Amino acid sequence: GSTMKPITVAAALDAGSIVPTSTYNDTGTITLDNKTISNFDGKARGVVSMQEVLSQSLNIGIAHIVQKMGTGVLRDYFERFGITEETGIDLPSEASPLVKNLESPRIVEYVTAGFGQGVAITPIAMARALATLANHGSVPQPHVGVELRYPGGVTKELGWSPPRAAVSPESAETVTRMLVTVVDEA
Repeated sequence: GSTMKPITVAAALDAGSIVPTSTYNDTGTITLDNKTISNFDGKARGVVSMQEVLSQSLNIGIAHIVQKMGTGVLRDYFERFGITEETGIDLPSEASPLVKNLESPRIVEYVTAGFGQGVAITPIAMARALATLANHGSVPQPHVGVELRYPGGVTKELGWSPPRAAVSPESAETVTRMLVTVVDEA
């Protein structure tokens, strides 16, 4: 679930809703639409930055970010990252993502999706979304080969989709640096 947090942070950075040094008051829990959401340990952190949202994997931080960004903006960015679609990888029977919650009028559905709960995507779809950050904000097209060879000598070259930007190169770079900080310091 928490692998979705960098995608949500990248979206908010790109939308101009936050900067890495933006802060919020982490109370440990929040109630939205009569549902209580907590950090993994239920503990409050006080005033913390967006870097700490990633460093400590704070669900309440993501709730703050989604509320600032707005549900429509989050849904739009999830679409840009390809979260709401199949990847089109050249393997049989790719599963469709389960993202119906992103059609709900309830903010709790978007907040929980922002930290990776209430939606389900394939591992390759998550890898593609995260690879978008490493690919300077451009969504890569996953493949397992360069061509398919069928019995009888028929060969089909695999094509690549035209480049599609999910976020700006600057937003992708900023989140990448934040994730390096998570690994190096947190």
